Amino acid sequence: MRMIRQGRWAAALLAAVLAGTVGWPGAANAAGVTVTTSPAQVRQGDAIELSVLVPADKPGTRTTRIELTMPADAPIGEVYPLSVPDWAPTITTRTLDQPVPGMHAAELNQVTHSVSWLRMPGTGTGAARLPLGMGPMPATDRLTFTVTQTYDDGTVVRWADPAGGAHPAPTLDLLPPLPGTVTHDGGAGTNGGAHGGHGAAGAPGDAGGAQGGAPGGTAPVAGAADDGPSADLLLGGGLLAGLAGGAAIGWLLSRR
Repeated sequence: MRMIRQGRWAAALLAAVLAGTVGWPGAANAAGVTVTTSPAQVRQGDAIELSVLVPADKPGTRTTRIELTMPADAPIGEVYPLSVPDWAPTITTRTLDQPVPGMHAAELNQVTHSVSWLRMPGTGTGAARLPLGMGPMPATDRLTFTVTQTYDDGTVVRWADPAGGAHPAPTLDLLPPLPGTVTHDGGAGTNGGAHGGHGAAGAPGDAGGAQGGAPGGTAPVAGAADDGPSADLLLGGGLLAGLAGGAAIGWLLSRR
């Protein structure tokens, strides 16, 4: 009886691990390219996780490359692609004339221009969900991204049309910053005061370079519960989740 119970418990654990590590990337099934965020509501100055959901492949071919281009008119200080099975990311940067705040530095003049993912040979087909950590979010009401989808037959689809077009660009609406939050352009939210949010870097010349930051201009990344997770936490969490899944599977095989 004990062996039966152990077998059922191990099977349930294995199913949970596989659901978390294998099933998650296939969640995207939208008709067009969309983006989702954590937290769901994004404010100017936040650091967030943004996931790009690219629709399933067309019949007879598969997507081999996906490129996400950042908004040119509203640069984001730091962008980090997070680990996802079957896809290998690369980053292209650009140099700005005017620096912007970062999450780990008071000012950055080199930011991410685009992130490209290559699908590994021999891996599956279907929709893709590609996550990134990014911030601080700029002081604008809406961000418009461009996604370029390349198929193995050479077809290239560029998702950059206005709303209602054949291939509309994915967009993200931003809420105004909370009171006291220092925004992308160095302005503060209404009513003044200090906000404990993460990734809010001070304007050039401000003491410490960030709210709560130490002298020298290093911006803290810790955040309150109602703000989004920091890029470090997102990346670290993804790595820990992968290690935990591998350890659980290895333990189960050794028990067998």
